Amino acid sequence: MTRANGLHPVAPAITRPPPGEHTKLLTADEVELLEIVLLPVVFGYYRVCGSPEDRLAGLDIAGVLQRHSVVPLPKLMRIAAFLSAFYCVADYFWYAALANVSVAVGTAIFNCSPLFVYCFSICFLHEHLSVKKLCGVLTSFVGVTLIVMFQDGSDLSAMESTSLVAGLLVVISAALYGGYEVALRLAVGEDITDTATLLTMTGLSGLFSIPLWIVGSLLLTQSPFPSLYESLGFPAAGEGLLLLMLTGGMAVVFSVFLPLSLCWTSPLETSVGCMLTIPLSGVMDTFIHHTSFSWECIVGSALVMGGFGILEYSSSTPLLHRHHTHEEQADTSIA
Repeated sequence: MTRANGLHPVAPAITRPPPGEHTKLLTADEVELLEIVLLPVVFGYYRVCGSPEDRLAGLDIAGVLQRHSVVPLPKLMRIAAFLSAFYCVADYFWYAALANVSVAVGTAIFNCSPLFVYCFSICFLHEHLSVKKLCGVLTSFVGVTLIVMFQDGSDLSAMESTSLVAGLLVVISAALYGGYEVALRLAVGEDITDTATLLTMTGLSGLFSIPLWIVGSLLLTQSPFPSLYESLGFPAAGEGLLLLMLTGGMAVVFSVFLPLSLCWTSPLETSVGCMLTIPLSGVMDTFIHHTSFSWECIVGSALVMGGFGILEYSSSTPLLHRHHTHEEQADTSIA
């Protein structure tokens, strides 16, 4: 936690330099761009382990992907195009804000994202308002705030010096990320949990991000507004380029599991579960770097895990109730 110089709001907490004028846009779109590799991975898997028709498909990538998708490919492409644009906008707001706030402050504010996810889930996914779930979200939020505030003594002064506009940018980014997670679940539907379909959709999102990345880069390099202008380029130092490639590789792994988690569990559970990366990074710091943390950080880590446990318990209770109800109905019908 003390060594995390660049926490991605969605991807796992990993070490990387804060974005500069040459890296902000590249970093903001690298997750989406690298998701393209999922398309040849899914295609290659079925070429090797699929049916005889798949093995004789040659280079018919679209045909193989369509055979193993429960959603028609044209519809899947429309969903992917929408989600790709949504994600790029949310990601840009985060990195634009991160250039004006410290990582600790940005992370603390951003972790109100589960609150937005819960509100959007109630509005669009027709999830019932639950006091237990709300308590779980708030408990995790308090835990993350404690960890971020007390991991470094300078963070308190950094929070005091954060401008209102920069803070609002982080809040907007958190709301957009929450909207993205709910939009993905809403677009796919509750009945679609097929792995090949979800990974194909994620790969198509990366494909559609290419024109967005090119057009967005050109527009920002020609922007007459200083606040929007960005010069296009790669990190000057070799270490920065190495970290950029490393985070890109880890982001691909994260992108494989994110849609699966959103559709196999719920956007709220996934959003709160991502908070666990913060105390887990503290555990790694303790064993690898022998870092010591204050009691506030330890209490905060316990609160994050406790909040996730409360959320899991409140989510599993209705499932158990429905299971028992179905058993009682089956027994009644047999009798």
